[in-house]
Amino acid sequence: FMSKIEAFVAKHDVPRKEIEQLFTDIRDAARNEIWIEGNQTNDPNWTFGQAFFFSGTLISTVGYGRISPRTEHGKLFTIIYCILGIPLTLALLSALVAKLRRPSLWVRAKLNIKLGDRLHANHIQLCHLGVISAMLLVFVFIIPSWIFTAIEPDWTFLDAFYYCFVSLTTIGLGDFEPGDSQEQPFRGFYKIICTVYLLLGLTCMMLFLATLYDIPQLNVSRFFLVDQMDENEEDYLNNSRAPKYTRQTDDLSGREGGTATGVYQAVGVENGMGKGMKNGGSGSAYHSSTDLYAH
Repeated sequence: FMSKIEAFVAKHDVPRKEIEQLFTDIRDAARNEIWIEGNQTNDPNWTFGQAFFFSGTLISTVGYGRISPRTEHGKLFTIIYCILGIPLTLALLSALVAKLRRPSLWVRAKLNIKLGDRLHANHIQLCHLGVISAMLLVFVFIIPSWIFTAIEPDWTFLDAFYYCFVSLTTIGLGDFEPGDSQEQPFRGFYKIICTVYLLLGLTCMMLFLATLYDIPQLNVSRFFLVDQMDENEEDYLNNSRAPKYTRQTDDLSGREGGTATGVYQAVGVENGMGKGMKNGGSGSAYHSSTDLYAH
């Protein structure tokens, strides 16, 4: 390659610095998706669809990096937009996950009815996780990968699956990006649909993680947070006027030898509110799901 450049410089008597500047300009233009071929003018780089896609990759924290602001004002706007947009997007995705938890719990209830007499509760949770994982694999990865393969002429199925995985795990390497070709029909609309796919896909990934963390044996965060949280809770209760809690045993009559179930009651409250009312207080019992504290 260098020998060809030297031959071109010697033949046309062109300064070498101008050749190097030409290649630098071509490189910068290619990075900005500007490429004129066949004496044809490309579409504007910042169309509405492209800008919409860029905004979606910012607030979803995917950030491919193929397109980025170049001016001072553009960089400042991007910073402010991300500071405001990312928390709001996380709140939106959390609300969508809460809505999707209802059909997920309905599936769990059906599994309890079908398998409750044959399997332990932890095994049913694993079956529920398997169902959610299978649905995630089919509807969020396999089907979109097949669609991308049909739309993008240069993508294989593995390329499309790789893009889906890298995007929905928010890695965002940027080596593949849908609608990258200037000849892509309905490119702006296609970019908008891809942005919607990213947001919905991230919601499904968050649902998968929520289902995973419902299983105590698979919730790896307990190795880092539980002890510290318990210590902080104990310090808070000791230094505040909040009612202290004692662990209630399986034997509600108070006999020795009971095993802890994770059910908590306020001190001085026994068997619900009855005892507290007898003592002249507004007795209340605080209960937590035994599933969440089961080990």
